Amino acid sequence: MSAAKRVTEEFLEQQVSLLGAGDTAGLAERYAPDAMYVRFDRIAVGREQIKKLFDDYLKQQPNISAMDALQTTDDVIFYQAAETLDGSLATAVGTLVFRDGLVWRQTVSYVTHRPV
Repeated sequence: MSAAKRVTEEFLEQQVSLLGAGDTAGLAERYAPDAMYVRFDRIAVGREQIKKLFDDYLKQQPNISAMDALQTTDDVIFYQAAETLDGSLATAVGTLVFRDGLVWRQTVSYVTHRPV
């Protein structure tokens, strides 16, 4: 296993662990002071706003059931995951960009599954 893949897996495992523990302050500390988290419904800039974003996210009772796709480089994680939010299955597609070992930029889009 490459060093970048090991670091990526460790980062994601810790991220999920902090989410499970409801530690939004701990999550926010993993982001650079000038980090930006972009979703279609909101943009959070800086650790305080990112913590609030995670506080609101946890109210949706998220459950990440599978990591469907993952692409990594030295400073970028690009992912697709199956996730339940407010009881509805969605696909989360996002990117994390790192600077100096912290998340500097993150994007995520949730695509809700609809019955066919």
